[in-house]
Amino acid sequence: MNPRGRVLPLPAPGRPDRVFTVSELTQGIKNLLEDRFGVVLVQGEVTGLRKHTSGHVYFSLKDELSEIRVVLFASQAAPARDALQDGIAVQVEGEVTVYPKQGNYQIRALRVEPVGYGALQARFEALKRKLQAEGLFAPERKRGLPRYPTRIGIVTSVSGAALQDMVRVIRARAPYASITVVDTRVQGEGAAQEIAAALGRMNAWGLVDVIVVGRGGGSPQDLWAFNEEAVVRAIVASRIPVVSAVGHEVDFTLADLAADLRVATPSHAGQEILKDLEDIRRTLLDMSRHALNRILGQIGQARTHLRALEHHHALKRPERRIQEGLQSLDQYQDRFSRALSGWVISRRRRTEVLTERLRSHAPSRSFARARDRIEAIRRRALQTVTSRLSRQRERIQSQARLLDSFDHHRVLERGYALVWSEGQGILLKRGAGLRESDPIEVQFYDARAGARVTRVEPYAPGADEETP
Repeated sequence: MNPRGRVLPLPAPGRPDRVFTVSELTQGIKNLLEDRFGVVLVQGEVTGLRKHTSGHVYFSLKDELSEIRVVLFASQAAPARDALQDGIAVQVEGEVTVYPKQGNYQIRALRVEPVGYGALQARFEALKRKLQAEGLFAPERKRGLPRYPTRIGIVTSVSGAALQDMVRVIRARAPYASITVVDTRVQGEGAAQEIAAALGRMNAWGLVDVIVVGRGGGSPQDLWAFNEEAVVRAIVASRIPVVSAVGHEVDFTLADLAADLRVATPSHAGQEILKDLEDIRRTLLDMSRHALNRILGQIGQARTHLRALEHHHALKRPERRIQEGLQSLDQYQDRFSRALSGWVISRRRRTEVLTERLRSHAPSRSFARARDRIEAIRRRALQTVTSRLSRQRERIQSQARLLDSFDHHRVLERGYALVWSEGQGILLKRGAGLRESDPIEVQFYDARAGARVTRVEPYAPGADEETP
């Protein structure tokens, strides 16, 4: 006896010592296999994969000559369920047993792991740490994408469905955009070098605004080219922003970390890098409205400023400002003359006192020379002040004459007249809009007269001059 049940003796070939039931024979074989092999590790290719709604996974493991069934129960399936697919090589660790109801021998799997997956994951983590230490994945290194790109470059296989998905989305969102494709292998030996070289050629050409590099979904081995160091360094070295669109949303590669933008799937690339045409039209319309409102506001401010200048008192009566200035200048001149006269008188008195003192102490000739010098200084001072006042007066009078020449009353005094629309008070600058019998007012230099139009004829300047 053993924990699994009693091992039944099997009849010798050709000598049926005992008749077994089907269940007894099947149970005996089951116990014999489980005791003989126990837990085994088997490697082969997955075929006939079936994932049951209960969570259990059923498939067969085969090589060139044989095939064995495998069951992976739900309690053991979670880590490996998504990685399993037909055609991949796996290692199955489990117990050899018999399914009694069908009499089929099988492996009850305890662990399933794709062949090489652990090694690939170790390489992935080691390379990730190395490149991350160099700062190749740093967010501050990455560049923003153009806001409105019109030239899209794509690095992928032209035979893959990913390219068709990307082109379809780009054409739908931005039919004005041009698309340039560099055909490369995206899996297998040498694919990484081809992808890196394609990125280099696209940069050397330089006639695209953004580059999308990627492929459709697949196993980790299929996507491994986008984990190669050559691809990562080519993305980082690109002068043109790069978008990584590799596999499905759950797939993650080192190219995603290095790219300026990572999108979930290839079809999402067009949605992320291109604005919808209707969104662009709405944005342009909003910008146009904003610009128009701003221009109209500035025009309104300018109109208000001009109206304020039009009614400013300095522009209405400029001659009055000149007259006030002349009056102030006369007042300053009078005050300066009085002050100068007082200064001269006080200095004269002081001079007379000093003169008397000198007469009593110095020879008459020295006194005379000193008096002459003092008188000369007095005359020069008076002459300087008078000259400055004269120049200032002439300057102000010249400006007054210039301003007076712009006064429209002076123009009317020379024989010109102003024509106004009667009742509206609008100055008429042109007569082409007048009609017969229109009432008008004519302003002369000394009077204002009402009149009515009797005839309107076109007039071209210079028409009355003689032609040589």
